[in-house]
Amino acid sequence: MDKPMREFERGFELGRTRIVKGHGLYLRLPIAERLRAARGVPQAVVKVTGFGRGLKGVRDAMAYISRDGALPLEKHTGDLIEGLEAQRELVNEWSIDFDGKRHSRDSAQIVFSMPPGSNVEALKAAVRATGSKAFPDNEWVFGIHTDTKHPHAHLVVKMRGRENGKKLGLKKADLFKLRTLFAETAREQGVELAASPRAARGVGRKAVRQTIHQLKQKGIKPDVHKQTAREALEEYQRNDWKKKPWEMAMAERNKLEREAYRQDARTLREEAEKCHEAHERERLLKEAVELERFSQTMREPTTKRAAMKRWLYQESLKRQREIERKNQRDSGLER
Repeated sequence: MDKPMREFERGFELGRTRIVKGHGLYLRLPIAERLRAARGVPQAVVKVTGFGRGLKGVRDAMAYISRDGALPLEKHTGDLIEGLEAQRELVNEWSIDFDGKRHSRDSAQIVFSMPPGSNVEALKAAVRATGSKAFPDNEWVFGIHTDTKHPHAHLVVKMRGRENGKKLGLKKADLFKLRTLFAETAREQGVELAASPRAARGVGRKAVRQTIHQLKQKGIKPDVHKQTAREALEEYQRNDWKKKPWEMAMAERNKLEREAYRQDARTLREEAEKCHEAHERERLLKEAVELERFSQTMREPTTKRAAMKRWLYQESLKRQREIERKNQRDSGLER
């Protein structure tokens, strides 16, 4: 069983975590988490999808997650908020602590998602526990959506704390710890989830951000994708296959991650040598093999730009083979 996450007993009071472009979020993962990554356990999904600014912004956020009042929202106290009027009253109470500035972030909207077929009650319990541990000084409400294959919860949290008066930061390191906590509380409810950085799984390309995803759903190709495609085409045309600095950093991080899996495997083997119980020794050795195997088979990360260039190259080869086959057929007919 994993050790309890002491940093959440005080909520989000985090120090700085080093983030380098290409290296990503650099954290020391426990062996249990590396084992979940090696076994392909589904990753906990936690995303900040937006911020409420002022009364209207926070009201709109609650109206959205409640389907305009059709779904009940649950408060941090466990009480239910039903209907738009009750939501307005709650936001009015919250607004006492709003900054009053035009672009101030007064609330954050966070999505917690579980794999298809997950128990909805388990999702509710996990979100309650996550909210209580991660935001002990903040007020929040959440609603459950089951209209997609992934049951998920939308949580709206007031940014300013009740007692300390501080506002949440919700930086990248905070979100990773929130993912880790959600995975832990989900496992307590019988839903096996993992929480590891992309680099620890050999994943290089970032997940599609919510705004980009929504544009693609509407058939609109975001400018950032157009620019990436244009750059990939230009580099391919001039036969430029040099790696960018961040791609070299990704490759170096991949080597470090593979070595971390091997080091953890060595640690497990050392523990197995000291173990007197045959069953426990066998378990430790089996887990060591799992980590060693994953260190060998873990994917090498790639960027979207590099993937596009490889696709262009493969398409070029395919067209060349088609031309060669056509020429061979034409040559046979002439004879």
